Amino acid sequence: MLERELIQNAIDKLNRQTGLGVTFKACEKDSDDAEIRVPGVEECLDVECKKCLNPATLHKHLAIIKAKKLISKVVLLTDYINPNQATLLKEQNIPFIDLAGNTYINLPPVYIDIQGKKLEKPHTEMILKKQLGKAFQPKGMKVVLMLLIQADLVKEPLRTIADVSEVALGTVKQVIDDLIYQGFVVKNGKNTKVLVNKTGLLDKWLDAYPTAVEAKLEQEVYTTDNIALLKKLELGSLKALWGGEYAAELYDNYLYAKDYLVYVEPENKKDVLKAARLRKVKTDEISNDSITKVILIKPLLATKKLTGSQAGLAHPYLIYANLVASLDPRNIDAAGRFYAKHIA
Repeated sequence: MLERELIQNAIDKLNRQTGLGVTFKACEKDSDDAEIRVPGVEECLDVECKKCLNPATLHKHLAIIKAKKLISKVVLLTDYINPNQATLLKEQNIPFIDLAGNTYINLPPVYIDIQGKKLEKPHTEMILKKQLGKAFQPKGMKVVLMLLIQADLVKEPLRTIADVSEVALGTVKQVIDDLIYQGFVVKNGKNTKVLVNKTGLLDKWLDAYPTAVEAKLEQEVYTTDNIALLKKLELGSLKALWGGEYAAELYDNYLYAKDYLVYVEPENKKDVLKAARLRKVKTDEISNDSITKVILIKPLLATKKLTGSQAGLAHPYLIYANLVASLDPRNIDAAGRFYAKHIA
């Protein structure tokens, strides 16, 4: 699996630099779960293996790692950690190792702090090549989401997957081939396929969501002078879904929503506008934080396919993706709690 290869290469680089003798062990044969042992440190470190960190995904992974740290010691292992990312991780006292050799481990009696290393160009090109494919491009993201929500869908004929995912048959073939290459789909027998490492696949989908999905969805910003009316709406009966902050609030009553996100298909949009008495936000009001923003978004798939366990609420995968994509520190904190309770 690509993740195991990344882990082994990063640990080999660290050992060449330090002579420390760090060892790596995969927890299960068909999983990317792994742990490493650092000589001198009593406990094993659970590996959180993430590729190609960027400002949006780093904050998401921080939330996940913080949740896992409540149970065990965790080390972040990735392709490359730049100096700004390293500073943030060190402030949170989160151990990390990358392929360039940058490392931070502060687990007495072991202390390692190596920074400033850069990836060699051939290796960077190799990593990029492995990242390319159809699965995490906009149309492929629809297919992956449906496979995550309906794990047995992968066993169905490609045409069935295409119909459920609302994409062309050729797109499904390319996505499945890509997922087989990346180790997320395994052929089990002559004609049967199985989805494996669902957690790893979900993480990659969440990483790609801000740019491959959210940035491309049609959305309009409205507002209301009657928040009480808005919050009382039964969106299920209006064929719409709450997403983002308010959906998280309804799930857990933890996050107090500032803005409101509604997934609604074009043909049902007028009903939502009328029921909530919404008005369009003017251009000069967009940056005004004092007004309540109600964001109506055309969903990437039919809303009935995106409904979670509660009527009128989006699936937890989407809600979590909304919170992280906002880059709001308050939402990032709530995302960590939401992930631990409804996804992990």
